[in-house]
Parts: sequence; C-alpha cells; structure tokens
Amino acid sequence: MKKFLLTWYGITDFRASLGFESTEGPIAAALAAEDYSEIVILGYTRSDLQDHAPTPACADLATRLAAIHAANQQHDRGVTNDFISTFANTPAAHEHYLRWLEAQLQKFGRHSCISLKSETLRELNDSEGIYACAMRALDFVAKAAGEKLVTLYLSPGTPVMAFMWALAALAHPHLKKRLIVSPVVGKPPEAIALPAEWLERHGASQTAIGNVHEGFAVTYHLFGEQRMPSLLGIRQFASDRHVFVNSQDFPATCMRAFIQDADFYELPVDPWDAKDVQERIIAHARTLPPGARIGVNLTGGTKLMFAGALSAARALGAVPFYFDSRNQRVTYVDSLHREIIRPIDSIETFLLLNGDGLKVSTAEPQDEFSADRCRLTRTLWKYRSKIADAYTDLCRFNNEHERCLQRDEPLTPFRIECHGFVFAFTREAEASVVGNGLNLHFKHWTGFAKYMSGGWFEEFVYLQCKPYEERGIIRDLRINLTLQLNQGMTGSFHRDVQHNELDVTFTDGHSLYIVECKAGKVTQEQVMKLQNLVRFYGGVEGRGIVACCFPPRSDSVRKKISDAKLALCCGGSFLEQLNSLMNGIAGRTRLAREPA
Repeated sequence: MKKFLLTWYGITDFRASLGFESTEGPIAAALAAEDYSEIVILGYTRSDLQDHAPTPACADLATRLAAIHAANQQHDRGVTNDFISTFANTPAAHEHYLRWLEAQLQKFGRHSCISLKSETLRELNDSEGIYACAMRALDFVAKAAGEKLVTLYLSPGTPVMAFMWALAALAHPHLKKRLIVSPVVGKPPEAIALPAEWLERHGASQTAIGNVHEGFAVTYHLFGEQRMPSLLGIRQFASDRHVFVNSQDFPATCMRAFIQDADFYELPVDPWDAKDVQERIIAHARTLPPGARIGVNLTGGTKLMFAGALSAARALGAVPFYFDSRNQRVTYVDSLHREIIRPIDSIETFLLLNGDGLKVSTAEPQDEFSADRCRLTRTLWKYRSKIADAYTDLCRFNNEHERCLQRDEPLTPFRIECHGFVFAFTREAEASVVGNGLNLHFKHWTGFAKYMSGGWFEEFVYLQCKPYEERGIIRDLRINLTLQLNQGMTGSFHRDVQHNELDVTFTDGHSLYIVECKAGKVTQEQVMKLQNLVRFYGGVEGRGIVACCFPPRSDSVRKKISDAKLALCCGGSFLEQLNSLMNGIAGRTRLAREPA
C-alpha cells in the first residue's frame, strides 16, 4: 500500500532548513517518525513578486545565508527576520527547502519521493485559493493507481491552511485518509479525528448538493438593495416556488418577470434581527410537504440576514449557497464546493432587472454599416484632430435638424470646409464627404449632422468592439440603445436619472458594460452621468468605460474617472487600451472555466 503525506510547509520549516532553529521543523520531524512512499508539499508563493526587482535568486539566498553563519548571527532574531522577510515564500526558498529536505531524508535512511508545488495565493489567508490548492493535491493522489493511505499534516502553515485540509478531506469520502498534528515540539505527530456531528452534517449536505441540479421545491432568496443575487439564483437552479426574504424597504415585485410559471412569495423580516430571519424561514418551511428539497440563496440582504438564513438552512437540512460574482462562482456553503455561474447573454436582462419603469425602445439588432460608411468612420478617426475644428458648426446644424424632424419640416442644407474636407448636405437629404482621399456620397441620410457631430465616434467604438463579440469574449454588443420611461411606473427610484441613449453596451455574461463615447472634450458632468448609469443598471458588478478621441486635459476629470472606477480608452492609445480591457475580460472568463 502506498502511503502519501500531504502538507503545506511554513516559516518554522523554512527557518529550520536555514539553521535558524534548534529543531528540525514539523515536516522533517514527521518524516523522521514515519516512512512515506510519496510526499507532496505545497509552498505558498507571494503574489507580489512581479513588483520586486529583482526577484530573490537561489544564489542570493545561499550567499547571504553563508554570511549570516560566518558571522555567527543565525540566532540573532533581527538578522534572521530580515532574511526571512526577503526570501520566504519565493521560488528560491522553495528550491532551498526541497534540497535540504531531500538531504534530511538520506540521513533518516528514507527513500521517499518528494514533490514541492508552488502555489500563488492572493494573500496568505486566501481561503478559496487554499481550498482549491488542497483539492488539487487530493485529486492528484486520488488518481494514483493501487491501494493508498493519505496522511494530511495540519501543523505546518497557517490555521486557515489546516482548516482547509480538513474541509478538503470531507470532499473525498472514499479516499482512505487520516489527519495528523504536532502539538508538542520535538515529539512525533499525533492522529486526530473530525467531530462526528460535523461528519454527519457534511454527509447529509453532500447528498443534497449531489442532487442540486434536480432543482428545489422552494428557494429562499435574501433580497435587498442589490437584485442581481436573486436573479442569479433563479437562473442557476430550477424551483417550483421562489420566496423572497425582504423588508418593506425593498419590495421584490420586480422579480416576477424572471420566475416564469413558478410561484412568487415575499416573506417580510426584520433585516437587523438574525433570530427573526431564522424563525420566519423555518415557520414558512413547515408549510411545505415532508421531504421537500429546499435551497437558500444567502447572497443578498444584510449580514444578520445571512446569519439567520444560514442557521435556518442547517436546521431544515436545506442547501445554502452563495454567489461570488467577482470570481463567477456559486459556492455551496457547507462544503465549499463551487460551480460556474450561468452567464447572462442579453443586456436587456440587466435593464429589465434594474430599470424600474424603463424599457428598451430600440431592441432590434443593429443593421450592418455599409462599406462606405465604415470607411468614412475609420477616416474620421484618423483625422480626428482636424475635424474637431468643425464641431461647433456641425453641432449647430444637428440641433436645427432635430427641431426640423420633430416638426416634420425640411432639413437645413449646409456645406462646411475643414482642413481639406468638404462636408455637404442638401435639401434632398443627400450627404457627401470629399477630401483627404475620400469621395463618398450617401442618399437620404437624415442623421448625417448627428453622425458628423460625434455619432461617428460611437460607430468607431462599436466597430472596434465587434471582433471581440465575434470571438466570444463579449456578448450582445449594442449601439445607441434607447431607454423609454413607462409613464405608468410612478414608483421608480430612477425617475431623476437622465434616460436617453446608451452609446455602446455589451456584457461579458456576468457584468453590464456601458461605454460613454465623446468625440470632443470630456466633462465631469458626463463622467458623473456614466457613473450613475452604471450603478443603476449594472449594480455593484456594473462596468463603465469612458471612450474619447482626446485624453482629458483636466486633472479633475481624470481624478473623477479614477475615483468612479471607470476604464479610460482615449486618444492615440485607444486601441491598445481597449485591447487590454478585452484581454482582461477574456482572462477572467478563462479562470472561471477552470475546475472549481
């Protein structure tokens, strides 16, 4: 039978390998006490190494370590702590420790195979990252052929690492394993057992989670200011009934549009009283048939609502789950098992969820722009600095044309010359652009003045985003999406927001992106408008992009964009910045698709 030892290695082990401790460290002590076929060691690697120049190298470590011992400073805490802060949790430290441990095994007369896996975490106590590392290690061992005994060593590393080993062990019920700890320095490790109640509860929850894709008889959703968590729960799991646990401040009637034929019910609670939340959920669940499958969506509401609902879920034998929208995962709380959140394909879903009386009045797909119009758009981008001098006149004609269209009057003709261009518009609504390599003519283009006074840049941004939609990086790309107020909805808390037109919008399947396009200068008022639109219609995960032909000159505008956490794509760097933004979206999507 193969015997595996799985463990993190910590600072005490590293210090022992450097000769800074009077002991050999927890891992070496465990290997001295017992023989193992294979040893899998996880080494935490700092995520900030790219900011350090240069990254500590093995030669640097060896040189400085030799100098410390030569000066007999290996027991000087100040000197050794400085050394540890420089080299701990780096590839150089991992290589040094691995070589030292292999040498120790030879002294013990052992012939184990050792592998050290570098694991980069967001921080030292990144619980989800640590759990994922532990699961990968156990999955690796589980795939090994033949009979095996797996020993999980909890003492090295942080308390969170020890806790995650215990949780990961529960996820492999058929793998023969044991847990060991080293309570006393210098003595062999001791075996421990997980509490029987925990094992019993975990077994029940695992059975329930295993059948989760069959759906629920009822799902309880904690409902508050943010509506997206409830929508994610509705989309993720089928349910015969949806119960929205809320307060009078946040009615859930807007969710009726998403539950189709399922039953809708609101359960009023005190959001600041965990016991009230727990008791009301349990009381409502007692009206269900015996054995009804229950899901509890813990993502919305207050922290006290979370605590009360989690207690209720455990008392009812329900499946509590939580949506981590930032990492695009749904987590089953009692097991930390995770799955990918189902993506949202349409931006209209976001607008319907958060619109409060707004509806999309231009829902038709965008017609393809003609080849000549695309050529014109690209040329205007190339000469954006020159045509800016014509914006004053173009905007004046655009305003006149809008008034004429409203009155059903003939449009005012115009002819504007600007840096080698001639922009002309006739009474018959024929438009032409001549100069700088162009000789283009368009029939019946009533929106020509609007296009020339800035609409061309919206189309340019749309055309630059289009290849990313075709590659599947973004979804449902729209231009000039018009929102119309439903006058019958008098209770809208968005009634003071300017609802007109969204220049460019799209989604990555999880967030709504709104792009504000400016061919001229950008003002603080425009930035604030975009910030409000993103917050209202996209929620906490909404994203805003300021796209502009010229970099903002004002420091106050730049600061406002930064403070609002909006992306900026501007000037000569526009294409590079847009590509970087899209690569970030693609990278997050790839990470989300990796096994949880």
